[in-house]
Amino acid sequence: MRRLTAGIALLSLATLGACKPAPGPVTDADRAVAAGMDSAFAAAATAGDVSGMMAGYAPNAMVMPPDMAMAQGSEQIHGLWNTMAGAAKVTLTLKQQTADGSGDFMYTTGTYHLQPMPEGSAPAVDGKYLEVFHRGTDGKWMIVADSWSPNTAPLPPAVPEKKPARRGR
Repeated sequence: MRRLTAGIALLSLATLGACKPAPGPVTDADRAVAAGMDSAFAAAATAGDVSGMMAGYAPNAMVMPPDMAMAQGSEQIHGLWNTMAGAAKVTLTLKQQTADGSGDFMYTTGTYHLQPMPEGSAPAVDGKYLEVFHRGTDGKWMIVADSWSPNTAPLPPAVPEKKPARRGR
């Protein structure tokens, strides 16, 4: 009987030891980190600082821009930002609207305003974004997925003009 009781006690302890607490919710401090990362990215984009734009991305991150192929990994993302930063000077404003998640994952949504510079050189673009963050074993949040899209539909492709048919002689 003693062995049975000891066996049940050991089994109970082993079972309790295997239980993990449910992941905790995202905290206000986590939300503030994500908002700070957005502010730093916007400042870097406005300055044309590609290294600063890269600072918040995990090495295996994915960036999914509208109407372009996905960039995956540091090298491709750096190339994307380098091309975009070199194409035109802009002022970028990001405004976080939602930040939620659980455990080591968090997502944020928000809006952006992209103003080509100098003002009036091209129309401003307003849109929305979605970011997915992962907290590494070092406790640091990093972006693992980033996507955005403008609020306006893309322009339809231009239709080539029809040339009048030549009449034979």
